[in-house]
Amino acid sequence: MDAREFRNTLGHFATGVTVITTKGDYGFIGFTANAFSSVSLYPPLILVCIDKNAGSLKAFQKGHPFVVNLLQEDQEVDCWRFAKKSEDKFDGSSYTVSEDGIPILQENLATIECYVEDMLEGGDHYIVTGRVKNTAYDEQKKPLLFFRGKIGQLKEPAMIEE
Repeated sequence: MDAREFRNTLGHFATGVTVITTKGDYGFIGFTANAFSSVSLYPPLILVCIDKNAGSLKAFQKGHPFVVNLLQEDQEVDCWRFAKKSEDKFDGSSYTVSEDGIPILQENLATIECYVEDMLEGGDHYIVTGRVKNTAYDEQKKPLLFFRGKIGQLKEPAMIEE
């Protein structure tokens, strides 16, 4: 399978955009991810996929806290800020700190606080499952979307009359 063709095909699946945040030995860590999914209601589990070459990977050990920040349509700047390599991705972003000491971006669509439950190998990534500790969401905001390699916004769906 041609890698570029595979990537282009997967790009036709619209996803939400998340920023995963945690802390490591040298401070706060954050990166943009769209490989995110719910896994289980009982117990409450989610998953996020992290590249095996990511510098942040060593912070994800069993029991370590992390946060999934689901971005809303006005957070495109945060999407790109955390997607790029830089010394301090949190410089210029607005965040609070959880009781576990993990940064939570402000104005999110939703926030999911977790602890690393398990890590599984999945090709060139690790699949990190997180046991959910706490959640919060804003019913008024709309999601930031990723589709065909571009960021977009959700249009209001048309009402279907019966």
